[in-house]
Amino acid sequence: MVVQFNGEGTAVQRYAAAKESPGGDARWMQEIGFVEHHHNGRLILRGVFGGHYVDVEESDHVSQKGAAEGAVAGGVVGALLGPPGIALGVVVGGIVGSQVGTPSDVEDEPGALVDQLRVAVPRSASAVVLIAAAPDADEMLAVLGEGAQGVVRETLTTDQQAKLEASLGSAPPVE
Repeated sequence: MVVQFNGEGTAVQRYAAAKESPGGDARWMQEIGFVEHHHNGRLILRGVFGGHYVDVEESDHVSQKGAAEGAVAGGVVGALLGPPGIALGVVVGGIVGSQVGTPSDVEDEPGALVDQLRVAVPRSASAVVLIAAAPDADEMLAVLGEGAQGVVRETLTTDQQAKLEASLGSAPPVE
């Protein structure tokens, strides 16, 4: 189940308020994950998804090769301005190159889960995600459903469950 809210941080705020209210120790509260879909299209996933802890932030991907190339290019251009120009050129070139180049150091991401959540959660929105039995989903919906932008609820097929498990294989299991 995906319960969507307007605003990138709204889902966490709604969860925190529910956690402080009576019944804030319900089992489902320990089995949820949060998704933020930023206006630039990048996602942040944190929490428990299908029994695995996931911490993915797409915006932290940088290119080490691009940073090195940018630093060298910036240093060469900066050489025209003398030693201070070289230093400034290396720093600025490294920063620009790290963001423009192809990411070289990326986290293992649960690709299938990320792809599904990118579609399920609109840009500039956030969501609370629960992959659990129907009674837990019903309880979560009763607590968080009011004021939600939308709710996506479906029963996973055996094939979908297998793809989810394969996608989460590199994420640590929650005990």
